[in-house]
Amino acid sequence: MSKKIEAVIFDVDGVLLDSMPSLNAMPSIMLEKLGIEPEPNLAQILFADTFETASKYMIKRYNLNYSPEQLYKKIMDHQTDIYINEIIPKKYAKETLEYLNKSGIPIVIATTNERCLCEGAMKKHGFYDYFSGIVTSPEIGKTKAEPDIFIAALQLLGTPKENTVLFEDGLHAIKTANKMGLPTIGVFDQASSHHQAEIRKLANQYVIDLGEWLSSPAAKNLTY
Repeated sequence: MSKKIEAVIFDVDGVLLDSMPSLNAMPSIMLEKLGIEPEPNLAQILFADTFETASKYMIKRYNLNYSPEQLYKKIMDHQTDIYINEIIPKKYAKETLEYLNKSGIPIVIATTNERCLCEGAMKKHGFYDYFSGIVTSPEIGKTKAEPDIFIAALQLLGTPKENTVLFEDGLHAIKTANKMGLPTIGVFDQASSHHQAEIRKLANQYVIDLGEWLSSPAAKNLTY
């Protein structure tokens, strides 16, 4: 039996913004600037990490002569302008947010990224006012491999988890949501395409893009 959607939690990178290619390339670019050849699967290793945890991994793995704070600052200096001014929204992101807003559905963001980058990009693209709150992994102190960020998002919304839907592209996050009983809509992103089969099995609904969700009966009825 279908259940009513009362609120939505949105991931940002790979769902609202086409930002994963830039974020995935960033650690390797940092290392190459230092004259170090990165391991070929570095992007996959750091896929679920925050900039802070990625900095710690890179320092340990490549014996870098930086403190975590120094490397974190270099990463932020490199990424901020690109993230806010160059990365574009994914198809139908604005239309989806607009539809949910007009339907009276409250929306919050749950992101592994830094608040300043998320807020800057949301304001740049005119998305910011659609959200009633933002929760970030760096502030919570846990990645999406743990439920804390989603628990915090639910607390902001004040809605039952069984009536709150998470839009997410990352397998690790969808696994966490499943374990805590939070329904999910899996959204395709090229960076996680190798996990597509498993995401399809776990998510309550899987879409190639947000336009597919918008045109689905589930969206029209605000159910899952």
